[in-house]
Amino acid sequence: MKIPTEVKIGFIVLATIVMVIFGINYLKGKNVLKRSDVYYAVFKDVSGLQISGTIYINGMKVGLINDIDFNKNDYDQIVVALAIDKGINIPVNSSVEFYSSDLIGNKALRIIPSKEKEIARYGDTLATRIQLDLLSSLQAELHPIKEKAATTILSLDSLITALNSIFDPASQENLHLLIENLEKSTSSLKTQLGPGGKLQQTLDNLAVFSEVLDDNKEKFEAVFENMEEITDSIARSNLKNALLNMDKTLEQTHKLLVSINEGDGSLGLLATSDTLYRNIESATANLSSLLEDLGKNPKRYVHFSIFGKKDKP
Repeated sequence: MKIPTEVKIGFIVLATIVMVIFGINYLKGKNVLKRSDVYYAVFKDVSGLQISGTIYINGMKVGLINDIDFNKNDYDQIVVALAIDKGINIPVNSSVEFYSSDLIGNKALRIIPSKEKEIARYGDTLATRIQLDLLSSLQAELHPIKEKAATTILSLDSLITALNSIFDPASQENLHLLIENLEKSTSSLKTQLGPGGKLQQTLDNLAVFSEVLDDNKEKFEAVFENMEEITDSIARSNLKNALLNMDKTLEQTHKLLVSINEGDGSLGLLATSDTLYRNIESATANLSSLLEDLGKNPKRYVHFSIFGKKDKP
């Protein structure tokens, strides 16, 4: 049976199309003859990641990146479809790590399996994490140093500005005078501390006084012991009762003086009334007159005669 030419041409075209599709997928890293399960991972930035990029587990190729596209509801989320070879079981809670596969900066994905026994289902979204490359790590580590350096430079600039404002001509002159005064004070202090100086004499006197105290230590101890005994004697004496009795005596004396001042009793009358004084003064005057008349005329008061003759009046 002869096959028509048209059929041959159709088979050739179909085989060519199949080979082209297979070749294109092969170039993309896809094996159309090998079945795979698709999982998803979500990142904010996939710079350097390519479709058909290889996916690894512990360095072994286990699949390819099937697709990269935006989340329809959020452009900050980029969904990456992971085509994992059939038969590769991914435990739940496993994570997909975005990392640099070489020093040039090419990006790839690798799956970090968890210790769970439960297997993730087809179409599940896996957790993600990012490993910084060498340049990014250096940038992250140098960023705080850069900020500290900037802060230090600002501080130095402020310090230099402050120093410039301090060390203007007037301030320099004041500083020079201050240094001169310090030198004079130091020289004066050195002179006072030198031989014959007042401070040196004071220190010498203190040293002598200290030696005297040390030499008379026993005498001072005896004095202190005597003072302690006197203090103990006073403490043992009935000083409290004596003070109480003295207080009562003073109180009674105060009451007596108040009573005299108010004219109570004989002493009060003597202290407050002038009648007695006037009577005594009058009696004293009469007595003085009487004594004066007695001296002038004694015969009026004393009659003495040896022979019994009467005196003339």
